[in-house]
Amino acid sequence: MRHKPEIVILVGNIGSGKTTLINKILKKGFSHVVISRDDLRYMIGAGRYRFDRRIEPIIWKSEEDLVKNFMIAKENIIVDEVGISKLLRKRYIKLAKKFGYTITVIEMPKYSKRVCVNRRMKNPHQQDDKKLWESIWEKFDNWYEKPTKKEGINKIIRIKK
Repeated sequence: MRHKPEIVILVGNIGSGKTTLINKILKKGFSHVVISRDDLRYMIGAGRYRFDRRIEPIIWKSEEDLVKNFMIAKENIIVDEVGISKLLRKRYIKLAKKFGYTITVIEMPKYSKRVCVNRRMKNPHQQDDKKLWESIWEKFDNWYEKPTKKEGINKIIRIKK
């Protein structure tokens, strides 16, 4: 009997180690498809990070379509996004329920703004403005809502520092 496919939703601010964790998971032989709006931004910028508020709705819709299409194909999925609020997680949870997926959330450790922004500055997506990243970290920190099973999540893994 085949297991239900899985979606893994990451929860963590910028610089909390989400992409690093994904790389470790994939090295262990997991065969999950990784979907990331940042990767879409690199793709449309021909290898350069392109964040443009005018086209962000297209990026978000494209990401949702990718998730949906890989769910139709019954592929295991990791969503490499901040996932910091119930609202941001809800869209993935709703799709997962529709397509019969097991929902796993991995909550990253909460590091200080200094630690996270310094990590981001090692790969700043061609945005070398440290103040910009500090303001983004603060915005995300203010939005943060701890994931709970009441959201419809099957399993929550909390990574320790």
